[in-house]
Amino acid sequence: MALPKAFWLLWFGQTFSRAGILAPAFLVLYLEQSKLTNIQTTPIIVGLFGTGVLAGGLVGGVFADMIGARRTIILAQPIAVITALLLALAADVYLICLLSLITGFLSTVDRPAGAGLIAKLVPQEQFSRAYGIFLVGFNVGMSLGPVLSGLLLAFYPPALFILWAASSVTYAVFVWALPADEARLTQSQEGTTILQRVTQGVVEPFHSPVLLTFLVLIFLFACIYLQANSTLPLNMRDEGLKPPEIGIVLAINAVLMVVLLPLVPKVVKSMRDETPLVLASGLVAVGFGINVLAHDMFGFVVALAVWTLGEVIFAPMSATFLAKRAPVGRIGIYQGSFFFAWNAAFVVGAPVGIAVAHEFDYGTLWICTLILGIIVAIGFKLMARIPGFDVVTKDRTSRWNNHRDATSLEGK
Repeated sequence: MALPKAFWLLWFGQTFSRAGILAPAFLVLYLEQSKLTNIQTTPIIVGLFGTGVLAGGLVGGVFADMIGARRTIILAQPIAVITALLLALAADVYLICLLSLITGFLSTVDRPAGAGLIAKLVPQEQFSRAYGIFLVGFNVGMSLGPVLSGLLLAFYPPALFILWAASSVTYAVFVWALPADEARLTQSQEGTTILQRVTQGVVEPFHSPVLLTFLVLIFLFACIYLQANSTLPLNMRDEGLKPPEIGIVLAINAVLMVVLLPLVPKVVKSMRDETPLVLASGLVAVGFGINVLAHDMFGFVVALAVWTLGEVIFAPMSATFLAKRAPVGRIGIYQGSFFFAWNAAFVVGAPVGIAVAHEFDYGTLWICTLILGIIVAIGFKLMARIPGFDVVTKDRTSRWNNHRDATSLEGK
């Protein structure tokens, strides 16, 4: 079954956004190249960016369900344009710190809303396929972004912010064309303040034993996977790979993701909900573990191919797992909890990985990732025994599609 036109509008909007969004690495490079920061202030700026990233996923999920996913994305884009222009003009370090916090927030605030919109636009049985294709666009944008940013930084650094502003406007235009969404204030929320509703929404997914276990395992899984952005390039460099060779190895990951993601729903459609997560964790564990045997470009490519297979399975199926268990109209909040757990691992996992590699060696680090990955796989398997794990598929699908039809009609 073909995906609706509205889905493709969201797909193109997100892809343009990710190609132009300001990445923390290039923000730091711009600030250092412009002599706007130093060795003391750079860690603070990066830390504030990371804090914004953590908050963005949670708050974005709450607002997506409170005021509507479409509204959340659209409202974030003018703020992104203003932030980009202020960063281009900023010279005061305190203002730069504040803008870095906002930039981090804006980089993730739309992601739970995107998942919520997909749930609104497609039937439940197509969610995994649609989300996988959505991630293809995400990866295309994230692959193009560093190339564009690198060129702009070399020729005209302020153009980084022009690109971000232009991509934000483009994103808003595409999402504006989607069916309108309707804010829903439940009876239990009447008389509560916005802050109270945000707080209630943030903690809601953590009340379920199944979802709490799931989010803890997501955090541990991400601690392994995110070594790809920190210790893995350092290990490749120490093994003698040159920067272009490291870039080629990591680019293979993006290519495999684009090619394989659309195939995942067909492969896992007959599996129980926990099985793809167990399989993905095992592949990521083995993939990072065999880095201990890699001493040249070929060895790292083989390892990367294995853990990328795990990533390809994990990305859409983890989102599907949450979407199937979120109350109708609350998918944004539940997806936001996922991004919180994932981004928390970015804050913790990368520094811990670097510390282990420096204190011992990279071989020790990769053995640790193998062991941790096996533990995570076992955890996902045991999670199925927790009361409340199973969902009533027929009833759930009916309510999902009824809600989707109702919100689609409201937007006409």
